[in-house]
Amino acid sequence: MTTDSMQRTIRILVVDDSRTMRQALEAILAEQYEVRTARDGHQALDMLDSFAPDILLLDIVMPGLDGFGVIEHIRRIRRDEQTFIIMLTAENAREVKPKALNLGANDFLLKPFDRVELLARIGVAARQVRLTRDLHHSMERSRREIDTLASLQTRLLPKESPYLENVQLQSLYRPSGQASGDYFDYSALSDDVLRVVIADVSGHGARAAFLMAIVRTLFKLSQEHALSLEETVRTINRHLVEIIGDESDFVTAFVADLDLQNNSLSFINAGHCPGLLHSTGYGCFRLGSTHPLLGFFPIDFTKRSLPFENGDSLFLFTDGFYEWEPEPGVYYELDDFMDLAENLLAAGSSFLEDLIANLKAAGGKPPKFRDDLTALWVHRGEVND
Repeated sequence: MTTDSMQRTIRILVVDDSRTMRQALEAILAEQYEVRTARDGHQALDMLDSFAPDILLLDIVMPGLDGFGVIEHIRRIRRDEQTFIIMLTAENAREVKPKALNLGANDFLLKPFDRVELLARIGVAARQVRLTRDLHHSMERSRREIDTLASLQTRLLPKESPYLENVQLQSLYRPSGQASGDYFDYSALSDDVLRVVIADVSGHGARAAFLMAIVRTLFKLSQEHALSLEETVRTINRHLVEIIGDESDFVTAFVADLDLQNNSLSFINAGHCPGLLHSTGYGCFRLGSTHPLLGFFPIDFTKRSLPFENGDSLFLFTDGFYEWEPEPGVYYELDDFMDLAENLLAAGSSFLEDLIANLKAAGGKPPKFRDDLTALWVHRGEVND
């Protein structure tokens, strides 16, 4: 919405089959407002796009399309909830007002009308129109800011995979439409050690994006200072506790070091979704939470370690993958998703693509995910094409 549209004069469309009534109303209102007239409902509908009225003074009883039909067209067909509709009627029947109000009228004015009352009711409507303009302007500005923030967020995510011999990396990042609270990253600590992280900040919007940026900054700093896995998560949590304070925000995170020389996977899961470790010799292991959520209170973290041999793979994801409904009232839950992922992990090089395709098949149509989707797949060794 432009500044011009916010400042322009209020537009009023008078709709009445009486020429005398149209002329009288136009004469009274034209000093303060931009006024046009229509002789019936059909002409009024034709003028909605060309004139774009803010307020409709609408007679009920008219030949052809009456006032009720005009309201229904505006509210139900055009989906226009912003135009302020004042009904003009000589009837005071009890059934008229409820019907008009249920269809979407905002106010009434009885004929013959009083000039003072007319101007007062139009004044109320004009104030409502201006307030609505201000609100939509603020919402549009906020939307643009969130879009800008989302664009900046995408730039914070890794653009290319670090080179480690015989290691394959795939990632997926699909924000839900707002600035996201999801985050993933990876970095080579040495020629033989890859550190990966996936995190999920509670909520959406600017607040979640801000906390996500903090997590990223701390993660990057921990690498520059060569902090251990435990000290990395401890540092992130300590700063989050200071920043979040008594608020209800929190962060879940799964952080892991893949040591190719020692054939090991060390990880810390702080309240995050289970990671999936696929071992060529022993099948799948669900790496559940080992510590509470981040941001609530100071914690001492201890890593856990498992073998990570040639041919093994690690899959990390956020909760958007399983918090959706294939059909109304039927929920796709964590166990459903984990079973699917386990069956696909031994497949080939297009694991994440196959995963999304199978999720679509599970619901019979593209899933309507309600949350951000973020995933990371790390495979050691060659993959099947």
